[in-house]
Amino acid sequence: MKKSLPILLLLAFLLLALPCAAAETDDAQDQAVALVNGEALLQSDYASFENSYLTTYANAGYDIDEETIRAYVQDLALTAAIEDMLVKQDMTAQGCDIFDEATEAWLVEQGTAAYESALADVGEALRDALGLADDDDVSPYALSYANTLGVTAQDYIDVYRTQYATMNYYAWLTADNPVTDEDVQNAYEERVSSSRALYEHDAAAFETAVSAGEEIWFKPAGYRSILQILLPAEGETDEERLASVQDTVDEIYTRLEGGEPFEALIAEFGADSALENEDFPGYQVHRDSVLWEDAFVSAAFSDEMQQPGDISRPFSSALGVHILYYLADSESGPVEMTDSVRDALTYSIYQERCLARLNERVDELADSAEVILY
Repeated sequence: MKKSLPILLLLAFLLLALPCAAAETDDAQDQAVALVNGEALLQSDYASFENSYLTTYANAGYDIDEETIRAYVQDLALTAAIEDMLVKQDMTAQGCDIFDEATEAWLVEQGTAAYESALADVGEALRDALGLADDDDVSPYALSYANTLGVTAQDYIDVYRTQYATMNYYAWLTADNPVTDEDVQNAYEERVSSSRALYEHDAAAFETAVSAGEEIWFKPAGYRSILQILLPAEGETDEERLASVQDTVDEIYTRLEGGEPFEALIAEFGADSALENEDFPGYQVHRDSVLWEDAFVSAAFSDEMQQPGDISRPFSSALGVHILYYLADSESGPVEMTDSVRDALTYSIYQERCLARLNERVDELADSAEVILY
């Protein structure tokens, strides 16, 4: 019995984390909370907004059981539900949910495939949870579970139809303000200029922004790409750790002097999993770096490391014993405007315009809407 709850939660996540139907509601209890341009806004439609806001405010530390807070959240949820209905009505009025036969067929195909993929995931979860053999057919169990949740292929198809209609609606909203090549170039130059001002002479600020996942469009000069051989070592002090791997260190340097490539010795001796990736560009290290231990930075810019191809002396840290390799000087300056960067920037500008225009349109619709609250 102890396993039943985790299994049910897992299965519910696999199906419900993907597009799915709302829980069935007793029609007699699903009363209208408002009339929006003559169309009933039902309690079940409003409840999804209320639950979302309640969760958000609870996670932010608010007491959602306090009367004033709860009334405020309910007011936000009702406003959001009404605005959502206004947008849906507008999408229909503009014909955004009318598709040709080819598009309809594609939506059915995509939605059905997504539903079947979700069923397959649930089936595999059931196989593992119930200890079934690899050749046991679990599809009937997965289908039964989906039926219990009230999830059908049509729910997935409807989600695809809504997404496609929304795309059409955004295209209609921004039809008179398309993103041009000039817009993209100007946005690129603005972002580069802003990043340059922040980071050109401040490697610490640059690395702090990188670690925080912020958008960066300029990399300061002075970075080196560094590879390393990391040797697991024993001991509490630097001397003890170095002594514990001295024979291995001696062998590595002897083979390096004999002409063996550093990368080959990484594969044989190194314990740094990051270097197992063939596309790894090397650790980016600057004299003013704040992301790396002082010993690592000092070794990367030591007297032995004067030009690409140089190798540091071994040094110790809490991770083990390190031998560094000066791979190359890293390119600095603006992010290159590649096709992928241009596409991403174009889409970002488009999203900004869609959101701005949508907010304007919601205000327009709200001003002219006939809303009766129950």
